Amino acid sequence: MNAPKSNSADPGPLSTEHLNQISDARKRAKKILRAAGMAAFSGWSMAVFAVITLAFAVMSDWSAWAIGFGLAACAANEIRGGMLLKRMEVRGATLLGWNQVFLALLIISYALWSLNSTIKNPGLTSLTQGTGDPQIDAMAKQLTTAVTWGLYGSMVVVGLIVPGLTAVYYFTRGPLVRRFRRETPEWVLEVIRRGG
Repeated sequence: MNAPKSNSADPGPLSTEHLNQISDARKRAKKILRAAGMAAFSGWSMAVFAVITLAFAVMSDWSAWAIGFGLAACAANEIRGGMLLKRMEVRGATLLGWNQVFLALLIISYALWSLNSTIKNPGLTSLTQGTGDPQIDAMAKQLTTAVTWGLYGSMVVVGLIVPGLTAVYYFTRGPLVRRFRRETPEWVLEVIRRGG
């Protein structure tokens, strides 16, 4: 028996027009899929920090537990939102945006609570009054207070700017997903969802 001859000109089950539609959809999906990839990386990074925080929370107070569980919740939402975005679902962009808002609130709350705890800590006062010289003790107290404000103040600024801008970025993916779904045939959408 002779094997059937393969015809190199045979285009297969998809026409040139179909292939062009898939190619065009892939180009239009790049910004959305990039955001989904960023969410996956961010989510797994947060998960690692959550595990580290919870591991050290055993030796710390309740605030470390709160931050660890808060980061774990953010990580889960980030991973879930990225998967939804990869499937071209608008709610993925919304979930990711609000998740970043929650992360910003978590960071800012922790920084403000830590600032307040550190400044009101009686151990800080005794630490800066150890030399017996009032001028040096006053200078040490000023320096310690300035460093404390600088550290936690920077954390507040970073906690506001980075998650804030990331939230805006994710929220702006929503209209892109809506337009993509509106302009893409269902069968092409399914090819993109499956990574084809």
